[in-house]
Amino acid sequence: MGKRYFYHLLASATLTLLLVLSVSCSENDEQQQEEKGRVEKMTDKAAETAVTKIRTPMDKARATQNMGDDRLEEMDKVLEKQ
Repeated sequence: MGKRYFYHLLASATLTLLLVLSVSCSENDEQQQEEKGRVEKMTDKAAETAVTKIRTPMDKARATQNMGDDRLEEMDKVLEKQ
């Protein structure tokens, strides 16, 4: 009877340990998903900032070039009239 009690106790302890580990692992997965969400948000924000910093000077350069092209066209029209 002593061995049987010992095996029963050992099996119960093992089962309890496995259940506790499975619960703790599932909580860890949820936490990792939250962290991934945070990392993705930070990455998206950094990417958006980088794109803005790149596009702003390019947009300004295009606007300046368009202004220059418009002036050249006006000058060509004036020269053609003369």
